[in-house]
Formats: sequence, structure tokens, C-alpha cells
Amino acid sequence: MQIYKITIRFLSYIGTPLHSDTIFGHLCWIYRYLYGKERLKEKILHHYETRPHLIVSCGFPAGYLPRPVLPPLSSSDLEAMVDKYFIKKGKHLLCGLDILKKVKKEKFIGKEDMEDIRQDVSEKAVTEILLCGRINNKGEEITHEQLTHVETTIPHNSISRLSGSVLKGGGFYHSAEMTFKYDIDIYVKVDPEIFDIQTIKTVFETLGKYGFGKDKSTGKGQFEVLDITQENLPQEGNAVMSLSYFVPDESLKDGYYNLFTKFGKLGGHYAITEIPFKNPLILMAPGSVFKVKKIKDYYGIGVRNIHAKTKIKHQTYLFPYFLGLSESKHVSNI
Repeated sequence: MQIYKITIRFLSYIGTPLHSDTIFGHLCWIYRYLYGKERLKEKILHHYETRPHLIVSCGFPAGYLPRPVLPPLSSSDLEAMVDKYFIKKGKHLLCGLDILKKVKKEKFIGKEDMEDIRQDVSEKAVTEILLCGRINNKGEEITHEQLTHVETTIPHNSISRLSGSVLKGGGFYHSAEMTFKYDIDIYVKVDPEIFDIQTIKTVFETLGKYGFGKDKSTGKGQFEVLDITQENLPQEGNAVMSLSYFVPDESLKDGYYNLFTKFGKLGGHYAITEIPFKNPLILMAPGSVFKVKKIKDYYGIGVRNIHAKTKIKHQTYLFPYFLGLSESKHVSNI
């Protein structure tokens, strides 16, 4: 399968997180509207539970990947790091611990930084390379790019469908809207015999005009496509880090992961059906790391029957970033 990286820039507020399964659903609807229901079934959904032709990653800050989920630093490693980067440079212990606490909360790692440590990944290596990007050679904290979206709370009033006016009481509520100060990278893995770069460009550009997520009818979730390039992500290693939400399969062995419960909702014209909500799904989050038994284009399983009345497909495959997981004493079975 061929990998492409799509870089986008949002032009408006967005109300829905850039989760891989949500992006996949949007792409399927746009593909259907552009090329028809039968072509969607033939090119994307046919045998999707066993042989997917399209896998999508989550959206990440441009130039970054999710931070790998790994066992925490041992007390001896932590003490050694504080001594090396702070105390020996004349800084106080509490200063070092405070900066390390900030490093621990970082959710992303630079793509180039990940390449530097990819062949021997451990929490120590990840923490050290993130720490070096946050301090100068004197152990002093420097200006650091904040890779967090800006969230705004918007007040709303509920309108009575009977009177057409604002409810007298109990109708006031809030919703959250996000803006990004940075561009977004999304990776897609496709069967080159079915998808070419022009098709991918057309679908993403149409989605950008159509809008992503909730309240797109009011102009939210619109973006422009800045670039589409063929990507060569690592294709070998004893482990994988996921770039998507997924359900694991038997080809994955020992690992470290975070769980996320997905309460999905139907999109497109299914959004106004009698039952627009999907069954809840427990997924493993991006950044989860698993050892693998063999190298494959994707991992995980396709989940069926997640909606009561439709035969919709839901992406639950692992989009792999291959790496060499350190064989240190901290790696154990989970």
C-alpha cells in the first residue's frame, strides 16, 4: 500500500476532534457524493472488514507524531537526568523536576526527533530528546512551541419548535469550538491500484469546502489543502506505534496503550435518521505501542454491527509507524 501525507490549514472554527475514524467517515461520504454509492462500495467498502483499501491516521500538528505510550522512567533514570541537565549546570533540583513535569505532559514528538531515536525507543530516549528541545545548554527553559488548540466556549439558546422563540427557562447551553495555530498533517494508506494522488486531492479539497465535523452547515470545519506528498514512513522494526484509533488483533504482542471510549454518530444524510448514534466502541488511542509478530501494511480488526439499522463501516485498523522498541528491563508483558 502507498502512503500519502496531506497537510491542511483550517479556515474556521472546528467543533469535532480530528480522530482517524471520524476522518475516514467523512472521506467515505465525500467519495459517495462525488462518485456514487456503487463506486464507494466497490472501491472502499467491499471486504473492508478483512481487506481495507483505505486507512486514515488522526490529524497531528504538521511535522509531529503522537508521543509513544511507554513505561515511565525509573527513579534512577529520573535522578540521573536531573543531575545531568540541571544540577551539574548550577540549577536547583526543583527547577529540573518542574521542567520534566512539563515534558511528561507533552502529547507530540517531532517527526525528525522520532527518526533519531526510532531504532531504540524507550521512555528515557523520548524524554531526553523532548527535554533537549525545551532547555538551552545552561539548563534554562527556553520559549517552547505550544502544540495545543485554542478552545472557546460559545453560549447558545434553545429554540422552541412549537413557538419558534427562545425557551423561557432551561434552554441555555454551551458548546466548545476549537481553533488551531498550526497546520495539520493527515496520513492515508491506500491501494495504489484503486486510489491515485489526484483522487485523494479531489476528495480532501471537496471535504475542506464541505466542512469537517459538527455545525458545518454554519461554516465550521472548513479548511484548505496546502500540500499532498508521497510519504515514506518506516517499514521495519520489532514494534509499531499507532497513528490511529484501533482495535487490536492477534498479530500484536506485548504493548503499552491508552484506551478511549468512542460514542460515534452517523454522518451524511444518515445524521437525520431515527437513530443517528452508533454503539459505543472501546478503542486504543494513537501513540499506543505494540510488539509485532510480522511486518504488515496494517494491524487490527474491522468491527461490524456498530449501528442498529445500517451496515456502515467503521475504521478500527492500526495505522503503523514501525520502530525498534528497546529491550530494556522496563519492557514487560501487559
